[in-house]
Amino acid sequence: MSQKLRCLVIGIPEARAAEGSLRPEEFASIPLDELDGYLPFPAALELVVAPLFCNTFDALEIIERLGAQDYRKTLRVVAPKLPNRQIVLRELRSHAARQGITIELVEEG
Repeated sequence: MSQKLRCLVIGIPEARAAEGSLRPEEFASIPLDELDGYLPFPAALELVVAPLFCNTFDALEIIERLGAQDYRKTLRVVAPKLPNRQIVLRELRSHAARQGITIELVEEG
């Protein structure tokens, strides 16, 4: 794992860094079962991206796992179009606040 890693995507296999935004050593997209290979997190890591839910985990589990590793930066949660975005965001933020994590919620579509 690169000590220069700035963005870690968990559980979104098709994720790619925006062209020109990050160098290859600053970005990784992994399945959840590879997370332990990225521990301890490098100090440069400023953003983790994960889905709201998928077949094997959900954002609440990611919040707990990041908090357990003393990650105190930003988690960007990617979700499908939601009928009531504010309720979901409030729930995520209530869990993240206990861990010291900042939540961003991005809806697709």
